[in-house]
Amino acid sequence: MILRAQTLSVTLGQRSILRDINLSASPGVLTAIVGPNGSGKTTLLRALIGEIETQGVLTLGDLEISPRNAAALAVRRGVLPQASHLAFPFTVREVVDVGHRAGPWATRKDLPHRALDRVGLSHMAERFYQDLSGGEQQRVQLARVLAQIWEPTGQDGPNWLFLDEPVSSLDIGHQLSVMRLAREFADQGGGVVTVMHDLNLTAMFADEVVMMQNGRIVAQGSPYEVITSTTLSRVYDCDLAVSVPPPDMPYVLPQSATI
Repeated sequence: MILRAQTLSVTLGQRSILRDINLSASPGVLTAIVGPNGSGKTTLLRALIGEIETQGVLTLGDLEISPRNAAALAVRRGVLPQASHLAFPFTVREVVDVGHRAGPWATRKDLPHRALDRVGLSHMAERFYQDLSGGEQQRVQLARVLAQIWEPTGQDGPNWLFLDEPVSSLDIGHQLSVMRLAREFADQGGGVVTVMHDLNLTAMFADEVVMMQNGRIVAQGSPYEVITSTTLSRVYDCDLAVSVPPPDMPYVLPQSATI
C-alpha cells in the first residue's frame, strides 16, 4: 500500500502554496519532509492526509485520500498535528481515549495505558492535559495516535503515521525516544511520513528525504543524496557544511563552525 501524490497542487485564495508535487512513500520506510520556514512542509502533510482541498491525484493504496473516505482512512493512519489545543479540561487518559476509540483496536482496553507507557507518561494518566508542559502535551498527542494505530500492520496491510514536527517541543532525550519509536514502526512494516526541522535527526533516522523550497520539491532521495552542502546552502540561503563520519551518516554544521 503505497502513498502516491501526482501533480499535486494547493491554492489558498489567490495564492499558490504547493505546485506540481510528485512523490511516493512506501510502508517500511521513514520519509522525512524538510525545508526552511514557509517552504510548504506542513501544507504538504495536510494535503497528504486529506485535510485541505487539493488538485491532482492523491491515493493511499487503492483508496483516494479525500474527506468522503475519512472513516476508511481513520483505521489505516494516525495523524499527529504540529499543535493541538483543547477548549475543555480533559485528563491525559481521556485525550488518548479519543484516538483509541477511532481506531481498529477500540475493543483492546489496555491500549491507552500501553500507549502512554510507550511515551513515558503512564504515571500522568489522571492529570489534566492543560496542566502539562508543551513537551508533555506533545507526547500525550503521540500516545493518542499510537492508541489509534497501534500495530504497524493489520489484516488489510500496512498502517501509517503522519507526524508534523513530532520532536519540536522535546528535550534531546525525548527527541531520540520519539524518533526511535517512529523508526521501529517503519522497521515493523508500517509507513511513516514526518515533517522535520532537525537535519541531524533526519539524517540519523530517515530512509527518504523530501526537500521543499517555495512550495516545490527540489530534492528527493536518501539522506546521503539530499543532505549535501550544496543543496542545503542553496535551499536555506546560508553556508552550511555537511560532513560524513562513520558509518556514512551526514551531519550538518554552520560553515563558520569548526569540525
